[in-house]
Amino acid sequence: NSFYATVECLYRPECQGKPLSVCGDPEKRHGIVLASNQLAKRFGVKTGMAVWQAKQACPELVAVAPDFALYKHFSRMLRDIYEEYSDRVESFGLDECWLDLSNPGFTIEDGERKAHEIRQRVKDELGITVSVGVSDNKIFAKLGSDLKKPDAVTVVHPDHFRETIWPLPASELLYVGPKTTKKLMAYNILTIGDLANAPSGVLKYKLGKNGLM
Repeated sequence: NSFYATVECLYRPECQGKPLSVCGDPEKRHGIVLASNQLAKRFGVKTGMAVWQAKQACPELVAVAPDFALYKHFSRMLRDIYEEYSDRVESFGLDECWLDLSNPGFTIEDGERKAHEIRQRVKDELGITVSVGVSDNKIFAKLGSDLKKPDAVTVVHPDHFRETIWPLPASELLYVGPKTTKKLMAYNILTIGDLANAPSGVLKYKLGKNGLM
């Protein structure tokens, strides 16, 4: 959760209890917010916001430069924990991974128990928190990990996914970015359920091969 900012707070005890953002260097034209802790987010500080806008939203904001070597070190330690549970681990950036735990007889409930175990180990051993999504496919697992934060486990069960997933905005789906969201809205496709029920021929006609994906 808030990976860069959380790691920075671990190494900056003087910043505990203060809003903190990891920011690019304004002098090098990269003066945007890369990550923020929960306190900064409560003031409306968002990733991608210009540093001056972030400080306008939160005058007490502590802005620190990124330390990517440190983040890579933590990313490696996280992956070491994950690889104790599966030899099928796929990274998605520095701060996210998919773990394939599926084996004959292994249930979603077993996955939920393992997810809580991993979540607690990361907190105890590394001092940071993770949110975990559990499902029978990568897209729903990723979506579940974003639904409850921080320090949470969310199960998207294959028997009940429509109740959980379909009411959500289409923009919550992996690969549905701002541009695709606008295109979908123009065709009155607002939710994931709308997208699921849209004829594939229409999606291909309107969005090309990306529509089918």
